[in-house]
Amino acid sequence: MIAGLLQRYPQFIPMYQQLYEICRNIERVMELYSEELRILDRNTVQLMIDEMQDEINEQKVVLNQKDEQLFLQEQQLQTLKQEIESLKKQLTGL
Repeated sequence: MIAGLLQRYPQFIPMYQQLYEICRNIERVMELYSEELRILDRNTVQLMIDEMQDEINEQKVVLNQKDEQLFLQEQQLQTLKQEIESLKKQLTGL
């Protein structure tokens, strides 16, 4: 069947020869497979790093928002303390 295909489509002969040689040399196939796994591992690690960085950035935004809220609450507390002191002075003055 392959011989018939190669006779009808001779442009595939070099590709078939290369494939045949790879199949004969299983060590080369394993090297290719190992290289693909290495690339996949590298890409997986990079994806995990990118996801962690995104999470860190999101946490920074949330933390900054909470810091702003805390600052505003502290300002309100100081204002209330000043008002209380002012009212105490008014009460002692009566």
